[in-house]
Amino acid sequence: MKKIGILAIDDNNGHGGGVYQYTQSIIDALKKDKTNIYIVFCYTDDNRFDNVDLKIRKIDKPKSRLFEKIIKAFQYLLFIRKPLFFTKKELKFFSDIDLFLSPAISGYPHFYMNKPFAFTLHDMQERHYPEFFSKYENIVRWLNNRALAKSATKIICESSFVKNDIVKFTGVDEKKIYIIQSPPPEIFLNYKCEDKQLQIVKEKYNLPEKFIFYPAQCWIHKNHIKLVEAFQLVSKKDNDVSLILTGSQQNNYINLIDLIDELGLNNKIKHLGYIDYEDLPYFYKISQFLIIPTLFESISIPIYEAFSLEVAVCSSNVVALPDQIGNAGLIFDPNDVNSMAEKMMMYLNDNELRQDKA
Repeated sequence: MKKIGILAIDDNNGHGGGVYQYTQSIIDALKKDKTNIYIVFCYTDDNRFDNVDLKIRKIDKPKSRLFEKIIKAFQYLLFIRKPLFFTKKELKFFSDIDLFLSPAISGYPHFYMNKPFAFTLHDMQERHYPEFFSKYENIVRWLNNRALAKSATKIICESSFVKNDIVKFTGVDEKKIYIIQSPPPEIFLNYKCEDKQLQIVKEKYNLPEKFIFYPAQCWIHKNHIKLVEAFQLVSKKDNDVSLILTGSQQNNYINLIDLIDELGLNNKIKHLGYIDYEDLPYFYKISQFLIIPTLFESISIPIYEAFSLEVAVCSSNVVALPDQIGNAGLIFDPNDVNSMAEKMMMYLNDNELRQDKA
């Protein structure tokens, strides 16, 4: 039996967006495999995976000085896979693992320890929208993707679009790239709606009776701005509907809040920030439908979550999303506010259509 390490090491302090759900899906799937030994690695202050039915190893988050970060960048650039700055404790902590699985774009610890690894490259958005990132972020993404793609034993992605990007932009052999779409975590697959808990969630977040739901980080490509502009048109035709947003209150958040205030939609749009993960399925079930207005997405985890809960989906037509949705939802041009508003109104005006797409 091989010892396989699942790296749930999160440098974003638990705010890594869909990577958490994706990691949870991997754990849910692999814990059913009894032919290998799986060990979940995470930082000491991260309790999100404490209840998984696998071994857990926790380590303090390493602190790197500027000099070390520069050397590590050169290691990435020159493919020098040596643990130059690892402590004896770190080396011992990871030494018995035969293969690492990394759900996120990270080289710690597998790249430096020269261990076999498979990692998931979710997208190469910076190649299509470099303006969405700072110069530093573009350089870091290039370094990470290049070093990890060429060093990995296997690469996982979730759509043929991303696979083609990986081959095009990194030059790796397509034979080591595998398209594996992840199901929603078990919390969604095993969800059972309890009326008492549903009412608790409603009161906990002061949710309106009728709302459209969008869970997403406030990154520019998530397209909250166009969504709010489209929702303004919708609210003029349906005065009862609200828009509920969840996720990070960083990045483009200030611009989003300024626009909501400018359009006088403060009483119609709520941004709740991060919500308790176990409450998330209830948000889907209470909502009218899920809206995904993103400008770039290889696949959308919330769409899988909505499908598993039999909730209708209204989504943009970018990248692989039309393939993911098929005929099971409504799609629109995310740059066309009128198109987005029109599709939302189709759901709001037609309960049978909404139920048919759920």
